Amino acid sequence: MWFSMWIVLSVASFGVAWFPMMYYMIKRRNTHFQRQQKLEALILEKLKKVPEKPQLNSFETKPMNAVAWTLSTLLIVPAFYIFYVLKRDLNIHEEHEHDFLVQIIDYAKDSGVPLNLHGFNATPSFSRNKYLALSIGTCGLAAAYWLYRIFNDYNSHIKMQWHNEEEILSFLKVVDEKFC
Repeated sequence: MWFSMWIVLSVASFGVAWFPMMYYMIKRRNTHFQRQQKLEALILEKLKKVPEKPQLNSFETKPMNAVAWTLSTLLIVPAFYIFYVLKRDLNIHEEHEHDFLVQIIDYAKDSGVPLNLHGFNATPSFSRNKYLALSIGTCGLAAAYWLYRIFNDYNSHIKMQWHNEEEILSFLKVVDEKFC
């Protein structure tokens, strides 16, 4: 569900929609990061069978307890910290994913196996100082802006990942047929 709908529901229900929104946001983050780890493990497993395989490193992130993190947003300061952590985690995840996919693309070029990824979706990051200044300067009203950014950035990232996953799985089938 898009962020704007959550805001409308939250305002119309006096904030009741806030908790499901935060819960599903964190749960979706955890699910996506776990899915990415499984995809990377599959890629590494398939490429182990390939002669002159590339040296790739997997990346692990720890899942957040969606219920605990959601309930901690009842307090103002932890809520702003959670927004910051969610955005920072996505940026770290995207940097790793970009580096990993660049290595896979290089390997695909060297091996002659076609791999057509639709590009990389790097969401803009923001500095901790900017985050704090806007949050304090607006007396907390910047929370709506941070939530909007976080939801849209995660949605964009996950949509791009769905497209890339199909290409990567096709690539792995060709690699499996070619080298096994």
